[in-house]
Amino acid sequence: MGVDDHLVADARSPDSFSSEATVGLTVIGFGGLASVGAGAIHAVAVGIHSETPQLAQILALVAIVQIGIGVWAIARPTRIAACGVVAANALIVAGWAATRLVGVTWIDGLQVRESPQFADTACAALGLVGVGAAGLGLLRRTHSERRIGLIAPAVLLGAVTVWTMMATGAHAHLEGDAAHGTEAGAAHGHNDGSDANAASLTGAAGAADPTHHGDGAEVAASDEGHGHAADTKPAAMGWPRPWDPSRPIDVSGVDGVSRVQELRAIDLIERTLEELPKYADPAVAVAAGYTSIGDAGTGTEHYINSDLIDDDVLLDPTAPESLVYAVDGERRTLAGAMFIASPRPPDDPTLTEWAGPLMTWHKHDNLCWAIGDDGRAEVVGVIDANGNCANGVRAGGESPMVHVWIEPHPCGVFAALEGIGAGTAAVSEEQRVDVCSADHDHGAAATASGQMPRPYDPTMPIDLSGTPGVTPRQQAAAENLIATTLVRLPKWSDHTVAEAFGFRSIGDGGTGHEHFIQWDWIDDDVILDPDRPESLVFEPQPDGSKKLVAAMYMMPTAVALEDVPDIGGDLMQWHIHDDLCYTNDAEAPQVVGVTNPDGSCPPGLVKHDPAPMIHVWITPHECGPFAALEGVGAGQIAAGETRLCDHRHGSAS
Repeated sequence: MGVDDHLVADARSPDSFSSEATVGLTVIGFGGLASVGAGAIHAVAVGIHSETPQLAQILALVAIVQIGIGVWAIARPTRIAACGVVAANALIVAGWAATRLVGVTWIDGLQVRESPQFADTACAALGLVGVGAAGLGLLRRTHSERRIGLIAPAVLLGAVTVWTMMATGAHAHLEGDAAHGTEAGAAHGHNDGSDANAASLTGAAGAADPTHHGDGAEVAASDEGHGHAADTKPAAMGWPRPWDPSRPIDVSGVDGVSRVQELRAIDLIERTLEELPKYADPAVAVAAGYTSIGDAGTGTEHYINSDLIDDDVLLDPTAPESLVYAVDGERRTLAGAMFIASPRPPDDPTLTEWAGPLMTWHKHDNLCWAIGDDGRAEVVGVIDANGNCANGVRAGGESPMVHVWIEPHPCGVFAALEGIGAGTAAVSEEQRVDVCSADHDHGAAATASGQMPRPYDPTMPIDLSGTPGVTPRQQAAAENLIATTLVRLPKWSDHTVAEAFGFRSIGDGGTGHEHFIQWDWIDDDVILDPDRPESLVFEPQPDGSKKLVAAMYMMPTAVALEDVPDIGGDLMQWHIHDDLCYTNDAEAPQVVGVTNPDGSCPPGLVKHDPAPMIHVWITPHECGPFAALEGVGAGQIAAGETRLCDHRHGSAS
């Protein structure tokens, strides 16, 4: 049989969609060319993902399948070849969609959902073109077509393929520079403007500019009232670094961090900076389903959308599970997002492998919650040493979380809050990369220099870290007492309201501080409760008004000073007043003097049984949040103790 006979036989074959031997493409062949283009892009992506062997092998297999089936459809545009193009590319595009919607937990490098980028989207589009063209060929009733008619679209398709391959190839070149052209912690300065995204199944969400790094050593970290020194945790791997969103992003040179993890972190930071400001107004957040957990008294207020926690979507800046606002009186400034995973251990590989040593996920499993007056859940305390809640119920705590800040932070872009806000992690405190070292100026160095307790400003984040001998639980309990007092004590700001609830002034306003005491609450079974404080401290104002400045919590008189509960350890110094003489008035005793040298009061005056007490200030105080007053107001402390910050705020220092 001659060549012409073969062509005729081929044209008449029921499995053939070609009736001419002219140069060009059938519709099925055009679909095959699109498949070849997508496969070529995947082939380029293989080398980029050599750090994740499983993903690289899958990309290689995908490239082989797409190129092979595509070449077959071009050379032999038969029904079987068309079915192969449709099936293979439809499956591959579906896999790409899965990586962009929910992630693929069983493939290393694809566990977490990624955002579509140029290269992977273009690659998926080529796959869809292949599906559409080959499918159209299958549906055609007549198979006599001029091949030459598809040459122009084929040239355009080829140009798109080459352009995408160049973008992906440029990404591979930049990775090499990052690996070989810099030392640990050094900055990258090159940028050729090319897209840095992997192909359709990469799972490495690149940023628009993967070389968008600056010199971490030069980042001018703003203290923002945190009280940190310029240097953060001096980890050998150079992380965390001070974070300033006005400077180039630098997550480079960190030991144990792959390039894929770097690009994920960069992309997350850039997308958070772009997407989060839409929630700058808390009212917008509330309208979107976010509610405050009532922690504004800590200086940072969290708004949470609980419906987003269990949706199995991780690290999505378009729908963060929680928004974090800095609190300044009634003003709220959006400071960052708190991404919360669905319940799982904090060392789950889907979390720890996402950004490697750049992130530490933490939990809050020590909080007590209650339903507030407005019907929403609020944080009202922390658990005690036995794991119980004095107020509310212990709830939540199963979901790990991580912050991404859009405001400057001296402890890094993924930093946790300080003190109780840092939560608990699966690694030790020394291994955490989301907190500063104890070397900042409100830490151990300050204590060692004799400056403990530290000056206290309730508008700043609460931090009682760095005190020798204080356990994390004691620190958490002390910080929680401050936080709840800050939030709930202002209900007593109007002294006339306090008087309506039975508080009576003891007549000491001439000292600069006037105490209102609810005498019936001293010997009840409620302690350290800002809803039932035994005493309120007001500062008389020049216009005659009174400003609420502190609570004075009092234990029952049956409790000796040596037997006060060890709630905050050395952070809290209780005192008594065993030297005051009051008028003999059952309803509103007035302080009129101090005892005689023998401890007795002058005739007509009485001395009350001493009750251990401690202040919690809601206004700034140079001697810390639990400071006693000066002079006679300081009272008496337990034998053998050294008074904390005695007269410090009256000195030139």
